[in-house]
Amino acid sequence: MKKTSVLLSSLMLLGVLSACSGNNTSNAPAPSTTPSTENSGGTTPGTAEPAQPDSSANASAEETKITNNKKLVTGLYNDVLNSHKLDQAEQYLAEGYVEHTPAAANGREGFAAYYAALFQKNADYKVNVRGMLGQGDLVAVFSEPAAPAGSSADTATQASSAPMVDMYRIADNKIAEHWSVKAANLTGSEKPADLLPTPSTEAVVADTPRATVAANANFVKNFYDAFFNSHNADAANEAVSENVIQHGSGIANGRDALTSHYLIEFRAHADSTAIVTNVIAEGDLVLVYSQMQNSADDRGNAVVHIFCVENGQIAEMWTLSQPVPENPANDNTMF
Repeated sequence: MKKTSVLLSSLMLLGVLSACSGNNTSNAPAPSTTPSTENSGGTTPGTAEPAQPDSSANASAEETKITNNKKLVTGLYNDVLNSHKLDQAEQYLAEGYVEHTPAAANGREGFAAYYAALFQKNADYKVNVRGMLGQGDLVAVFSEPAAPAGSSADTATQASSAPMVDMYRIADNKIAEHWSVKAANLTGSEKPADLLPTPSTEAVVADTPRATVAANANFVKNFYDAFFNSHNADAANEAVSENVIQHGSGIANGRDALTSHYLIEFRAHADSTAIVTNVIAEGDLVLVYSQMQNSADDRGNAVVHIFCVENGQIAEMWTLSQPVPENPANDNTMF
């Protein structure tokens, strides 16, 4: 996985309604030739996905792969997480299943133990899926776990129903690896439904051409590197819409607010870094998952940024952030 230097300020969560659906087919920026080694849905994490001609045969094979991967992940939610049938987990999880969620131990056994305890504590536990993105071997699920039955709308309830992004890597029609980020620091004024985009929840693929999707992903990665890595605030002038809409970052809407905010942060944390783990693009949405640190001694945050690209610019941004815990239940790290 490619290590990329980047800065994240402390994140507050703030939401407005989304205008991007993940199915936009507007013109994309021209693809970049910048090499990439983060996991962008290739067969094995840590290797770059080779460029493929966008022929009808390749596009059809890719769409079939993504559709099957989404069906597999949907089955996990329907048959295991929402039906509480842990005996069916082995149908979905690979024998060498790798868990990055810090609350669960590694492997199938860790998965079963974590959810057995959760189901016992809350017999009505459900996951409300808001949407899915798929690319290559990766599937991202946007969801809101249901609050415990009979609980009031207090801070504890909000924490339990905080929006989440789960990312799954599929190998040989099994889930081989799992990452997740659960939005932290929710306040009473924030609505979880406003903190995530709403692509389709069905096991289908957005009809955006693959070349457009690839161009969107490269465009976002180049902006990410220039803006956050190199601390080049001017990169936003062309890449970001003047009226960009923000969700979850605590930053006001608009390009000027974005650049002003980060100019202050860049000066305060000149040595900040990030490790980009996953990039998943579908339709007009590009998801970037990374570890963001202010310094080498900082455990940092696990952060999901989701960008909506419209007419060659970033029109909307969503941010979910979770602090990296000191003592996770597994040794795989969150990344």
